[in-house]
Amino acid sequence: MKLIVVTPAGREKYLRLLSHHVLKSPEVHEWHLWDNCRNEADRAYLRRLAASDPRCKIKTLPNADGTINVIGRFFRFCDDADALYLRLDDDVVFLEEGFLPGFKARAMAEKGAALWYAPLIINNAVCSSLIKNLSRVLIEGPLTCQAMCPFSWAHASFPEALHPVFIEAVRTNRLGDFRVPDREVRLGRFSINAIGFFGSDVLDIGELFYPPPGNDEEEWLSATLPAKLDRPGKVFGDLVAAHFSFYTQEQRLLQTSILDDYYALAGLPAPLYEKPVVRMRLKDRLRPWRKPRNRGPDYRISLPPVTVTEVTGRSL
Repeated sequence: MKLIVVTPAGREKYLRLLSHHVLKSPEVHEWHLWDNCRNEADRAYLRRLAASDPRCKIKTLPNADGTINVIGRFFRFCDDADALYLRLDDDVVFLEEGFLPGFKARAMAEKGAALWYAPLIINNAVCSSLIKNLSRVLIEGPLTCQAMCPFSWAHASFPEALHPVFIEAVRTNRLGDFRVPDREVRLGRFSINAIGFFGSDVLDIGELFYPPPGNDEEEWLSATLPAKLDRPGKVFGDLVAAHFSFYTQEQRLLQTSILDDYYALAGLPAPLYEKPVVRMRLKDRLRPWRKPRNRGPDYRISLPPVTVTEVTGRSL
């Protein structure tokens, strides 16, 4: 079974990091880069990336202009019956060590049990709810188990608090604190930042698999199609990936050092990229004690205290 990674691409500042995680794995048979670039500079980088490794294949469509509406049409390239496809957003900024062979092994062992499979995704609203309620990570602040959570998805304050704690967990070998039991996803939208499916399923389902014109590809693949087929999605709670931001969060998160910290975690220098300018309303400057409008809820996120047993390896 081939593992083919597919990515709606692409923004250079993120793809440089994702390419490190994808191309270092010999498990990857091919990496399909769906050219949905927003500008020619990013498209030029995409060509350089493809030239760097023969496993990279650029897939193009007419009128692909960087908007999300066109992404669903790229799924017609997923037509290999002997492939497990893993769709990764271009701003997936972390895959744990051994993630790709681990994901392939888990998906193959459960083939037929679900329509699609996802890892536990850092900064994915449904996964955030699982982390809050089922992991050892301590999260204080409002969350809902909705893909477009009005708190954690709609504002940057949640990922701004979560990402540094996750990065510290990776640095201190405490990724286990984030892991949760596997869970099925039914009758609800799931942000498909990282989602795997089998090419044989695509061919068996036929035209119904592809999002109809005018339909949101995420809503169709994560919620509508599973309901039509009565086949759930499944989250593998013991495999962890990190997603940088949704469009509602990106500007604020790029003003921080979080993306640079993920590069450092991978042992790579951060690329040069333009950070958004911080603009503060006059009212907010004159009243610094007041919370800025649209700031989002405040969160306190931490790892649990380390026990004596965990430090010494034995109980006292």
